[in-house]
Amino acid sequence: MGKNEIVGEFFKQGHLLTDEALTIIEETGVEEFLARKLPFIIDSHDLHRPYKVLMNLTYRKKEITTEDFVKFYNSKYEKMKEIITARIQKNFVSLNKIDSTRSEVHVIGIVKEIKENDQRKVVELEDTTTSIPVILEDLEDLELDDVVAIRAVSGGKVLFGKKILYPDMPLRNPTIGTGRACFVSDLRLDESSSRDIEIFFEWFSQQDIPYLFVAGRMGDKELFEKYVERYCYIKTIFVIADDSEYPNMPQTFGSGRIVSLSNPAMVELGGLKILMCQKADIKMLKKRYLGKSKTILDEDYLVLTDVPDIVHCGYSDEPYITNYKSATIVNSGSLLGEFKPIVIDFATRDVEKINLVNRSIS
Repeated sequence: MGKNEIVGEFFKQGHLLTDEALTIIEETGVEEFLARKLPFIIDSHDLHRPYKVLMNLTYRKKEITTEDFVKFYNSKYEKMKEIITARIQKNFVSLNKIDSTRSEVHVIGIVKEIKENDQRKVVELEDTTTSIPVILEDLEDLELDDVVAIRAVSGGKVLFGKKILYPDMPLRNPTIGTGRACFVSDLRLDESSSRDIEIFFEWFSQQDIPYLFVAGRMGDKELFEKYVERYCYIKTIFVIADDSEYPNMPQTFGSGRIVSLSNPAMVELGGLKILMCQKADIKMLKKRYLGKSKTILDEDYLVLTDVPDIVHCGYSDEPYITNYKSATIVNSGSLLGEFKPIVIDFATRDVEKINLVNRSIS
């Protein structure tokens, strides 16, 4: 939603916005703030919150031009190139500078074609200057449209690839923050037992945990809001959009306790960066790219420019916790399968699976 549309939407609700407030709302999205009780003139201090939304898709063009296509695909290349050059300290050469001198070179490009047979694997690599075939022994999970660096030996009109260098996550110590949060996924409220979901919400309402992150298949949205209003009156609930489109813009909720975000989205809370994505895996983190976009936007939204500390995803009937280079990846499973809410202590990075099987509602 553009600035004029945001101003108009708040004006219809009886509010005027300062420039500082407009900037915050534009970055975050209007849904959260429209649900609040706000003064006639809204300033930035009226929008104070203990978290920061780092990644949230709130606007999509209705009409796409050829220029939009070019801008979209170039944005991916430029963003990924910036990540690679920051992470890998090498003298990268543009593809149009490759000559017949047999010397080691480092190049960056987007994979436009892959040809594979028993004898060899040939990748057509393209940058903003030209394209060139690269002969590789091992593709190492390489796919079309990946942006990668390659260490190679130049050979004039072809490169002999020695190693694929992915953007990847940096090696670092786990970030320590403050507070705790609970993570659940795949509540599937249109199919699961009402007793099971009430057991969870009653348990959560009694915990000193102010934040709940919800991913996966939610099911009945209105029923979810009823549980939030009944049990979460002093808590904040983060919910991402479904995956009917990808990436997808936030859903609309009436509850002011629900922070509705796009799929994917990232929130900074208690000093930690939390990535929420309906479907995620280690390969995405390694490539710093969150899947294939099904729509053309002003820029490629799925490039993972910020490094997450926690990755929360759905679409699994079994809970799991795993780690990749200081990032904790969590999934609580499903209410139709095995369901174990996951609690993370930001101060210690301890992760706990909560067993609700033997609990009962009063």
